[in-house]
Amino acid sequence: MNLFDLAIIYLACGAPFAVQYWFRLKGRSSLEKSAKCVLAGLAWPIFAVIYIVGAVKQFRRPVPPQAEAKRLIEEIRRSLENTVDLSGRPDAAFEFRRAVLRWAELAIAVQEPTTAPAAAGVWEITGHSKVGIASAAYIHREKRLLEAHFAAAREDIVGLAESLKNNADFRTRAIEAARLLADELTVQTLLGSGSSESSAVSSA
Repeated sequence: MNLFDLAIIYLACGAPFAVQYWFRLKGRSSLEKSAKCVLAGLAWPIFAVIYIVGAVKQFRRPVPPQAEAKRLIEEIRRSLENTVDLSGRPDAAFEFRRAVLRWAELAIAVQEPTTAPAAAGVWEITGHSKVGIASAAYIHREKRLLEAHFAAAREDIVGLAESLKNNADFRTRAIEAARLLADELTVQTLLGSGSSESSAVSSA
């Protein structure tokens, strides 16, 4: 392998960096883009180090709470879906998933502080005489609505467990999910209904 072959290999390695840099440069003149892309292709080892450092920083960055909540909800959905056979029943599968996702999402939402930063501004624009009180009342109303929706979602998930009362795996996983979501009322309800069923079977 001679120097010419090494040069070809070196430039071939730099070509992807040049192309990637071309698409990153938006709103620049063609001459400027061409010059910078040539530089990126020739000095690709430097750009490779920069990208690696950026990737390592991104990897070490804490997971945003929203992403963590989304991951938890998805894990709960998969766990509960794995306990039932919904193949060939698209309507039942849709309703099952809707009930589980609604319950999990609202369980997380009710734990977060209910805030409405724009509420005070709205009351100021409308000329309300007591902006602070109006804003607090609005936030309280939103919180109560959220809790009401969550209570309905909890009833749906408990009703789902009752309809699958012969599916012990579903009940067990639903209790585990409720504990992960810090929904103690659902935990106690599912444990209580499960205990009553066990007692009834034992007495029989």
